[in-house]
Amino acid sequence: MRLRTSDYRHPAELPTFVASAWLAITLLMLAEALMVWLVLARPLYAPASMALGIVLLLAFHAGLVWGIVGIRGHADGLRRAGRRAGPSRHGRVDQAAEDAARRLAAPGTPPIYVIPVGEVDSFSIAWGSVPDIFVTEGMIRGLGDLELRAALAHELAHLKGHHARLLTLVRLPLTARLAPTLLLAPFALAWLALRWWASVAELSADRGAAIAAGGPEPVAHWLSAAIGHDELDARDVNLHRYLADGAQETVWELAEEDLHVIAPLVARRIIELARFATSAKFTVCLAIIGDLNLPSIDRRPDPASSGVLPHVATGMIAGLWLTPIAIWLTLIAGAPPEAPRTTVQSFAPVESFDPEMAPATVPEAEAPAGAMVGADAAQGMLELARMHKEREEYDKALRVLQDLLAIDVENAEAHYLLAWTWVGLEQPQKAVAEFTATANLTDPSDEMHKEAVAALERME
Repeated sequence: MRLRTSDYRHPAELPTFVASAWLAITLLMLAEALMVWLVLARPLYAPASMALGIVLLLAFHAGLVWGIVGIRGHADGLRRAGRRAGPSRHGRVDQAAEDAARRLAAPGTPPIYVIPVGEVDSFSIAWGSVPDIFVTEGMIRGLGDLELRAALAHELAHLKGHHARLLTLVRLPLTARLAPTLLLAPFALAWLALRWWASVAELSADRGAAIAAGGPEPVAHWLSAAIGHDELDARDVNLHRYLADGAQETVWELAEEDLHVIAPLVARRIIELARFATSAKFTVCLAIIGDLNLPSIDRRPDPASSGVLPHVATGMIAGLWLTPIAIWLTLIAGAPPEAPRTTVQSFAPVESFDPEMAPATVPEAEAPAGAMVGADAAQGMLELARMHKEREEYDKALRVLQDLLAIDVENAEAHYLLAWTWVGLEQPQKAVAEFTATANLTDPSDEMHKEAVAALERME
């Protein structure tokens, strides 16, 4: 039986990856939609808005390309600065990597380079066909054989769990400053969402390191030396008093409080790891390495399983409120401007008319109080049109009367004023049509009817 990645993977890793990836895509879509909206919708002063949107788009995508292209060059520079470990050179590192790979059932040991840096650090770069692991000379000097194996097993667990490529893509351009700071915005947005998943992926890799080292203490010593080196000495981290009490919840609460006082950066990771080491699942993982015939590991409960639901709920809520905004901005940016609607009323001129053929007046529905419809609104528009006509502002009168007739086509006075407006605009045929409509819509005894008939006779 071989140890699988799923045997020691943290139960919250997959849910947090789905939620974090959703949030990262949403944030990037929102940024893209906002920049396109500035170019197409131009909410600011038109030239300034378009210029700002184009500059932001160019900077956003230039930074993305710049950062991705720089990954390969950065990895090549680290290889040239370091020395590749092997049996004859840096034999401790090579032996620790072989032991870690064998216990984790890794498909092979990738190239390991020792770089001349005094800090205790190790990391992997998965870019291209073959990934690389880098360790510092300070880590070789500061760690024992078991702690060194735990550090390398941690990186191998990242590679075996397929974390390293995504972490390289998103995190490396930020940590190594592979582009000017202002151009790293796309990586910052992606890392803002994915760092939640990355923290859980670190817990999965810590579990693999504990299995390879045979217990949690070598991993805790390595973490305290690498991450919390400014806060505590690795020898201060002694988990025996907590491990002896098994999975008692009160013990782990006290342990976390103690570690938070002296090393808040590594307290959560060490406590999560120590709790895993007291579980039956960790025992089965060690048994798989020893080729013992034990029940399936799936029957052994994981101590972290109860805390998975909050990870999922938080991620989904974070993505839900941003997704509609991104979709709305995208639709607004891509929507063509609405064409203005125009309504043209035309009546064919007639040579005769019958006053009896005038349509019956339809009673108007009552409008709610304060509404700008009905007789009051129509009378106001008629007064405005009459004022424009008397000032010989025929174009303005024409627009008002056409708007009024679009609302109330049977307004006889509007047709009458429109007829005289067409006379002023020297459009006799259209004037004849409006005088005819006025005559058909009014009673023969009405003064407006008589004047419309007289005007028609004169124009004939």
